[in-house]
Amino acid sequence: MPQWYWDDDAPLFEADENELVELISQTFRNAGRDLAKYTGEQVDQGIWCFVSTSGSNFLHSLNSPKVPLKKRQEAIRSVFDLYSDCYAKRCAETLGDLSEGSSRLNSSCYMFWDISPLTVCETQEIQDAVLNVLEKILMIEHRACRESALHGLSEMSFSRREETQKIIDAFLSKTKLDEQLLVYARNAREGSVR
Repeated sequence: MPQWYWDDDAPLFEADENELVELISQTFRNAGRDLAKYTGEQVDQGIWCFVSTSGSNFLHSLNSPKVPLKKRQEAIRSVFDLYSDCYAKRCAETLGDLSEGSSRLNSSCYMFWDISPLTVCETQEIQDAVLNVLEKILMIEHRACRESALHGLSEMSFSRREETQKIIDAFLSKTKLDEQLLVYARNAREGSVR
């Protein structure tokens, strides 16, 4: 399916930063219900456009001091709903790092934290919100979701190494993983997955 958002005549979406943050919250919070009518490929492409800085600048609004901090933190917390209500229900339980084969939707699940600007947020309060949501996503019993959260923690290790290691250590101390995901988790702990 061609990526419609690269077309010269693709519609331009305009909204102020407050509206964008609200849109982010609603989109992720309602992803399980609102995206159910679309194919995995359509959802994947939409998320790539919505989240990736190459497709849009929407998620940059989460760094804007013009938007109340509480509203931005709520939008980041809503990412959990995307994982629990959409990815965990529609993605194959395969690892993107190993190219094990998957549904089309697995692509944005695996790369979410790599393509979004959330792992390089500027303030400690926003970084804390991102770390909290990543830790929560790790608790979803789904290999692809857990791999994605570990990917995000590895990305965050550049700015918050001690915290990311504590989160991964706590997760590993209480969770039994298959060998492939365990290796991935250990690499993520060292900040060495990309």
